Amino acid sequence: MKNLFIILFLLSFSLSFSQTKTDAFFVDGVCGMCKDRIERSCIKVKGIRLADWNLENREIKVIYNAKKISIDEIHKFIASIGHDTKKEKAPDEAYNSLDMCCKYRDEEVVKDHQ
Repeated sequence: MKNLFIILFLLSFSLSFSQTKTDAFFVDGVCGMCKDRIERSCIKVKGIRLADWNLENREIKVIYNAKKISIDEIHKFIASIGHDTKKEKAPDEAYNSLDMCCKYRDEEVVKDHQ
């Protein structure tokens, strides 16, 4: 009986752990404020356990629970805070609400950050 309990416990633990996924994808941005906004906003979303955006290659690494949120929902969320991804373009209203130094679609702003 004790062995059965241990096996059931390990099985349930492995099933819940298997729902954790890691993905990396492009998210547009240009500065430290973008990094802060992207990471802080993502980590507040239910199901996202880690968000690490790399300014140099503009790639985000996310660890998330696939039972709680899908990768498409993560793309949509990031677009909703003003940052384009490969799958979703940020709505103009969200993009326009970014600080002037974060306007990654403006070539002059991008040049200023290089």
